[in-house]
Amino acid sequence: MGSRSLVPVLNWSSTCTQQHRHWRYIATDLLTASTFAVAGFRFGLSWQLWPYLLLFAALVAMSVIDLETKLLVNVLTFPTLGLLLFAILVMSPPNDFSAGIAPALWAGGLYYLFFLVVYRIYPAGMGFGDVKLAPTLGLAIGWMFDDPLMAIQRMLVAVIIGLLSGGVIGLVLQRSRKAEIPFGPFMVLGTVIVIAITMPAGI
Repeated sequence: MGSRSLVPVLNWSSTCTQQHRHWRYIATDLLTASTFAVAGFRFGLSWQLWPYLLLFAALVAMSVIDLETKLLVNVLTFPTLGLLLFAILVMSPPNDFSAGIAPALWAGGLYYLFFLVVYRIYPAGMGFGDVKLAPTLGLAIGWMFDDPLMAIQRMLVAVIIGLLSGGVIGLVLQRSRKAEIPFGPFMVLGTVIVIAITMPAGI
């Protein structure tokens, strides 16, 4: 297969036969590169970069799987939540960012409660996997701040972006009579956009 098989995107054409090529491979490469660029732009070589790189890699994998199977699998959602909590609770104090712990927990908790309430009121509108993903996204947004109110505000912006983008795409698909798409990737989209436009408090 040669060295070409090690290059993202190009390996899609060099290692996969036409019969076995699938959109998920090239989508995963492109989305991972894009989210890594966001992390690099926002965090540089700071200590927070590495947890966000791991987070984005997991979110891309979850989004691609969700788009294909309409499932947010526990094998990814729970470990990602656990790793992010470890980074926030354990890495923040020795790196002089203890002020980011409370905003992260507030945003993560409220994000979870919001989607839990929505799910209980209208379970047909989303899967419980979206509820399980919510606290991870809230933590990721809140950890960038030292003010809980600002963290909650930006968390709400991410929710609005996810709802609006998901609603627009849903209407388009209904009119074209195509299959419905899951909401998880739009939750991730809103979170990545908010992180992209927010300067971390620790920088």
